[in-house]
Amino acid sequence: MPSPFARVFGYGGPPFIWDEEERRHLRARLDALYFHLYGLDRADAAYVLDTFPIVRREDESQFDGCYHTKDRILAQINTLAIAA
Repeated sequence: MPSPFARVFGYGGPPFIWDEEERRHLRARLDALYFHLYGLDRADAAYVLDTFPIVRREDESQFDGCYHTKDRILAQINTLAIAA
């Protein structure tokens, strides 16, 4: 049974199952779009992402030394550039 909030927006299905990997993917897509909308290119985005040491540190501890958030966002920026 959907929540009253979901019904207001026309959704009648069951609650969505939390998927952390899908959430990371969607956030990277949104972040890439925000960089694009603000007129920042890939190099600018890389610089901005390097100013988040806590995110970097947490990613590197969770993903075997990789700054996963930055890699995903930059990959999405590449995808946007190809589509343009």
